[in-house]
Amino acid sequence: MSSTAVPAAPAIDEVLADLARQTRRLRITAWVVGGAGLLGAAVLAGVAGETWMWRTVSAMTAPAATLVYLVAVLPLWRLRRAQALLPIGLPVGFTTAASPVGYARVVFVLAAAGFAWGAGATAVAITAVLLAVVLGLWPVRIVVTPGGLTVRSVRSRRVAWAQLADVRVTAAHGIDRLVLTVDRPGSTTGTVRVALGPLDVDRAFLASLLTHYRAVPEDRTAIGAPTELGRRRTAHRAAAAAPAAALRVDPGEAAADVVAPVVIPTQAARLVEQVVVPAQAVRLVEQVVDVIDPGADPGAQPAPALP
Repeated sequence: MSSTAVPAAPAIDEVLADLARQTRRLRITAWVVGGAGLLGAAVLAGVAGETWMWRTVSAMTAPAATLVYLVAVLPLWRLRRAQALLPIGLPVGFTTAASPVGYARVVFVLAAAGFAWGAGATAVAITAVLLAVVLGLWPVRIVVTPGGLTVRSVRSRRVAWAQLADVRVTAAHGIDRLVLTVDRPGSTTGTVRVALGPLDVDRAFLASLLTHYRAVPEDRTAIGAPTELGRRRTAHRAAAAAPAAALRVDPGEAAADVVAPVVIPTQAARLVEQVVVPAQAVRLVEQVVDVIDPGADPGAQPAPALP
């Protein structure tokens, strides 16, 4: 047998179901840990006559709760990111899922709201809670549609396929970024940079997917169908198994992101990945989350397969 043979991979339906289930669990755990951090910070900030010592301890609750979240969800997060995106219905297309780094911002902001609440700044606390809701329901993501792709964040950017001149991944200071070169008629060539830390997607697969649709317009009409995603995943695995396959990574490039900054550095998340979690802990976390929300996976639903 050839050494370049592609290993058997799970069916795309199984991959998508697993990704949706994991996203739900990450989101629920973020709200549970963040809510606990909110209450704990509020209590500590107002204890013992609001002394400076307890205020300081309360202020440390936000980073502590975020670290607890990253450790708690480690059993739920693949050490190897998914070679898949989630199909969506409106607009029809694919979207990236959020990683624990993305949901960690929700935990941090909720715990910070608790500190503000305990310190008597009620308006600030309410604003922080609303911000956490926005971050949790509308996380940073990349949406791929037949007309182009959109980087959705505090500041969203849309790039039509006809304007996409190049796709590559850069690595600088431990942070991976997707760099899109945009060539808009009548203006100078620009770039859109997206930090990949908040996205639960394999960087090589994402770059391969975008490069394919940029080069092969006829395949764009199938975007949004799970079967199309399965074909792209199979093609990527086959290309990655070839001896000459290599991901374009520019190690020295560093630039400001167009998306909101990540509260928890990617390096910290990678450090947490080194923690060895027993299988019993994996099952325990999954069971606790499923007890909190035993319903079906919410969120993006697969679009019907195109004929």
